[in-house]
Amino acid sequence: MARRLALALLLACALPEALAQSAPAPAPAEPVPYAKPQGVYATINMSGTESAVRQLGQRIPTPRREAIAAAVAAAPRLSPLALYALANAIAEDDAKIADAVFWYHVGRIRAVYDALRCRDASARAEVNVLGKALNPDVSRYQRQHREQTLQIAELAIQWDQQNPREYDHRWINLFGRVARYSAGTDPAELTVPESEWPAILQHVHEAHLKSVQEFAAQK
Repeated sequence: MARRLALALLLACALPEALAQSAPAPAPAEPVPYAKPQGVYATINMSGTESAVRQLGQRIPTPRREAIAAAVAAAPRLSPLALYALANAIAEDDAKIADAVFWYHVGRIRAVYDALRCRDASARAEVNVLGKALNPDVSRYQRQHREQTLQIAELAIQWDQQNPREYDHRWINLFGRVARYSAGTDPAELTVPESEWPAILQHVHEAHLKSVQEFAAQK
């Protein structure tokens, strides 16, 4: 029940906002993970994510396009932080916005899944932070192309099912309060038991699709 409630709260916030926001909001500061974790928290691998986000955030078009191509090729190895950066980079590059929407949905699905596997409930707020930093063109496309957005969401769920996660899913722990104060001596305090993961993932897929279906049905 608690897991279902947490999922409902996540979906009630950033997903509708990212789907339908009507005016660009001032971009918030880039989300920054806690920089001085201890114990098991210090073993969380953020190097690949930080590199990908940095490359995708380049302002010069040619290097940014090269970073986009490299990120798409390596997508299963990218954490949600980098997938959101990929969506924003594609939108910034005036490429196919539908591609940006696709990677946003993949990032969103994986971010929510990782958030619900994380024992630190305070870390789940990072999902909303990522949604608020989404390029407004991505939201605008979804608002203007609701049926296509539903089709893209379905494809994103299929992609998520077909591509195993090859990144450190514990990335989200570094955005929570526990990582700031814990000595990190107990690995079990990071993530819920693996036996619960399949049910969590199923709930994430079903809830994500339902939310987009409701959005697409609006006039």
